[in-house]
Amino acid sequence: MSTEELIRGTWAALAGGDLGALESVLAPEARWRAVEDGPWNCENRAAIIDVMGRNLSRGLSGEVEEVIDLGGRAIVAFRPSAARGEQAWPLDEGIRYVVLTLRDGLVVEMKGCPDRAAAFAYAEGG
Repeated sequence: MSTEELIRGTWAALAGGDLGALESVLAPEARWRAVEDGPWNCENRAAIIDVMGRNLSRGLSGEVEEVIDLGGRAIVAFRPSAARGEQAWPLDEGIRYVVLTLRDGLVVEMKGCPDRAAAFAYAEGG
């Protein structure tokens, strides 16, 4: 399975409420870092699943528009269906960017980026 198939398949399962699909692709040591680091970062798989579950229960929805596989890292461009208040991630022309770091077919890190340029900079060297 390609990285893009893994990401799109996992998102489709999540959109259907299947948190198990996310759990199955996260490494035990997975972390989710926000655009700005802080106490809201998720430092383990259980925290990621908890936050994603709460986000989904609050109606998080949207579409993965693009997956750029950079070999070991992938940039995911996600278009949320609606903006979510002042605390929402920044949008770059309506898109949120996340860089996934993968090892042995599992996600070890998710890093939010404020825009496409920052996502490429992080993916290529961060």
